[in-house]
Amino acid sequence: MVIKKEFKESNKRSIIKAITYRLYQSFIVTPIIAYILTGDLNFALKFGIIEFIVKIPAYYVFERTWALIPHGYKINNAEMRS
Repeated sequence: MVIKKEFKESNKRSIIKAITYRLYQSFIVTPIIAYILTGDLNFALKFGIIEFIVKIPAYYVFERTWALIPHGYKINNAEMRS
């Protein structure tokens, strides 16, 4: 007999995931791209900081909205459809 547990992502996990993803994107990926495009390291770092501040709340809202959408979850080997 297989017992399946239903997992649901917590608010705390979503916040931590959003912050760590943003740290990676805003302080590594974005500054590299901005520096390649502009050649200005100061601008690239400032742009990364602004992006970090703006995109954490944006990602959190996006993530929590997706958590509310049942489409694509599987329960008892049957796909739920909205």
